[in-house]
Amino acid sequence: MEPAQELKITGIDVDATVKSFRSVKLIPVFRPLTASTMKKLLKILMPPFVGFSLYFLGVRYSPDYFDLNIGLIGKGTLAGFMAYYKLALPLLFAVAVLTQLLIIIPIWRSLLKKSRTVKILTVLLLAFICAVLAAGMSYASWDTTTGRHHLLMVFEFMTAIQWFYWLINLFILYLLE
Repeated sequence: MEPAQELKITGIDVDATVKSFRSVKLIPVFRPLTASTMKKLLKILMPPFVGFSLYFLGVRYSPDYFDLNIGLIGKGTLAGFMAYYKLALPLLFAVAVLTQLLIIIPIWRSLLKKSRTVKILTVLLLAFICAVLAAGMSYASWDTTTGRHHLLMVFEFMTAIQWFYWLINLFILYLLE
């Protein structure tokens, strides 16, 4: 006797039960991803993944990696930045993906229709925003006893990190276009 016939004997109609579940959408029907959907997904996930992977490789293969601890964070040093990055990587990646989804992709889509001059001005504006944010973060973490030279060094370092990340991000978006 077949399994479906056994179930009908007990009073359960398998075909009717499956149809009712599908009509209520309790059993989702998965559709394969289309090429355009996959491209959108890649534009959201790939740039942060590549940028963070490069940073991870730089931090992970640093000779100081195993000496990094939470006590180094907030001192305005390279080791402090690396310790912060090592400990907060999942959270930072989630923020990067959300930023990509909610801010960068809509701006990127609108830039595709603009002239070359507008694109260059937008990249310069992004560089200026990175510098302003780096200045704010540097000043907030600055210990005045270390002097202004240390503030300038931290500012330059944070600016370079942000510029590097956004150049990688925009380059990958350009390649995916």
